[in-house]
Amino acid sequence: MCAIFEVCRIAKEQNYPFNKIVVSHQDLGKMEWEGTKALTTRQAELFGLDIHFSKRRDKNGVEEDLLQYVKRRGMWPSNKQRFCTSDFKRGPGARVVTSLTKESGNCNVLHVFGFRKVESPSRKKKVDFSVNKMLTTKKRKVFDWLPIHDWSTERVWKTIKTNNLPYHNAYQLGMPRLSCVFCIFSPFEALVVAGKSNPELLDDYIKVEKEIGHSFRDGFSIASVKEAIEQNQEIVPVKDWVM
Repeated sequence: MCAIFEVCRIAKEQNYPFNKIVVSHQDLGKMEWEGTKALTTRQAELFGLDIHFSKRRDKNGVEEDLLQYVKRRGMWPSNKQRFCTSDFKRGPGARVVTSLTKESGNCNVLHVFGFRKVESPSRKKKVDFSVNKMLTTKKRKVFDWLPIHDWSTERVWKTIKTNNLPYHNAYQLGMPRLSCVFCIFSPFEALVVAGKSNPELLDDYIKVEKEIGHSFRDGFSIASVKEAIEQNQEIVPVKDWVM
């Protein structure tokens, strides 16, 4: 939300037309928190922006969710095999860029992300502005821009509260980030928070974990999240993401 806010703030200062700014959301279906798609639409509409949704497709063009993909591969994503990001976010997002620029001829695209340094070690290493070589073609040059990369968490919430920006209620439950409900990079404490609010989806993950015989993450299984919930295990405040 804050990345959209900041882009629109700067665009307004520079008299840049809002009809050239679009929001792209990679729809993860039931893998993402309920209400995320509706919230993203509301956020885009708040600034009068068009929004485009995209989903993962297999080689035959059939939509496939993460659990189906995991079952087919027989393994969960990992730090070295981040197909949850490449196949479910970057890939579908790239289709949106291609679709929007197909008839544009030679053009420049500013590809905006809301990544922040304090969110994880890997995001701290990212640069604020760079050429996206994978999306750049002979007719299209794409630049990745992280407008809130240096923002602190305090600044994020101050901006949200001061400007009455809509945000997901999962943050009020104790989630520090919003991605897949059960992100493989999520700290155990956040998985417990997510599991309490999404028990049926948690059971689906446990079922897949048993079927493929591969632990959700090195060090623990997703089934241990349900065990912690059933045992009313005391959970310390949610830690940072480990990605």
